Amino acid sequence: MAENKRAHLVETALELFNEFGFHATGIDRVQAESGMSKTTMYKYFPSKEDLIQAALALRHAQFKTRITERTAVFAQHYSGRPEAALLAIFDALDEWLQSERFFGCNFINATAEYSDPAHPVHQLCQQHKQTVQNFAETQIPPLTNDDQRDELAREICLLIDGAIVSAQAAGHKDAARRAKRMLERLLEFYGLGRAG
Repeated sequence: MAENKRAHLVETALELFNEFGFHATGIDRVQAESGMSKTTMYKYFPSKEDLIQAALALRHAQFKTRITERTAVFAQHYSGRPEAALLAIFDALDEWLQSERFFGCNFINATAEYSDPAHPVHQLCQQHKQTVQNFAETQIPPLTNDDQRDELAREICLLIDGAIVSAQAAGHKDAARRAKRMLERLLEFYGLGRAG
């Protein structure tokens, strides 16, 4: 029962932080939306920042599951192409950017609100972005050396984050599709894949 209450509280907080931001979402609103007393809330989370970190940890876990599953599904559309999974990442990204629940990346948003690199929230965001890079790197077909793999993975992450910000800040809902076209040109530069 206690674990269910804690999970409900974190899920509620994540939904609110996602839509309205971290600083703009007061603890009173989380309490009201979750239907829990302040005593119960503070029992699980002594501070708002503790709750923010738990919400980001939940989002991180959700992301890892979703990106793995959706990339595998979309990769089937590129049967036989060694770069299939990389292209599929951007199809999964496009699916998210087109959704009604897209309010930007929680981790990009959080780093804007917690800009001190030493802050625990900022550090969680850095860890998440490293996970994205690691995932991208595991999807890269064989290259001649590890330095190239690392460089390409970093460039893929630039395309991902650029598409997210473009969709959020400028309303360019087709940003992931544009980023995928750029990816295809990038892969050609590395001797992978084909244009189109």
